[in-house]
Amino acid sequence: MNNRIRTAAVLVGVLLPLTAACSNHEQGTVQRAEGSRPEGTTKGSEDKDVSYADCGPDSGLSQAEWMENCADDAGDDRAPNTELKIGDTFRYNDGLKVTVTRIDKVTTFAGYDSRPGGDQTAFRVNIKFDNQSEKPIDLDDFSVNVQGATKGGDAELTVWEIGSKEIAGRLAPDVSDTKNSDGVLDKQYGMQVLVTVTRMNEDTDLLAEDPHWTGPIQ
Repeated sequence: MNNRIRTAAVLVGVLLPLTAACSNHEQGTVQRAEGSRPEGTTKGSEDKDVSYADCGPDSGLSQAEWMENCADDAGDDRAPNTELKIGDTFRYNDGLKVTVTRIDKVTTFAGYDSRPGGDQTAFRVNIKFDNQSEKPIDLDDFSVNVQGATKGGDAELTVWEIGSKEIAGRLAPDVSDTKNSDGVLDKQYGMQVLVTVTRMNEDTDLLAEDPHWTGPIQ
């Protein structure tokens, strides 16, 4: 019986660190824009680089710091590192920075554009890509999804010809560029939208949450 207990204890000691390691599915960190703080957070929780405290035995945290950062109910007032406001930046683990800079209402159309109906709002999501990694980034790995942030509803993606800059091609190291994604959203879903940026390549962690930006069409 004692041997069984020892064996079980060894297995628990091995499996717990593996489980903890496997549950840390994060694609990157957040850099909050000046003055940006998601609803429900408190002053002091809007760090420029949102990261999580080292809660291990060698962390060097005081008891008070450990209770604030590592207890089961700690961090409830801190926004997840995938929930962003317009102007916030998501920095992927490889160094690429992505920022939804603004969401414009589109009112001028070219001859071949499929114009929105009277019950729809045309918009353009402007996204800045800043390659701070050490290798070229393939922008074709990215896709954008837009939904109503308060009443749901999926936007219909399209392309407005005037000023269009498709999210495509390669971005060299130390180079930045702003691209855009266009669409229409039924007015019944309001003017507040949720923009989700998805990145898919051989390094993508399929269990990691995609970053979301919330803000108004204006």
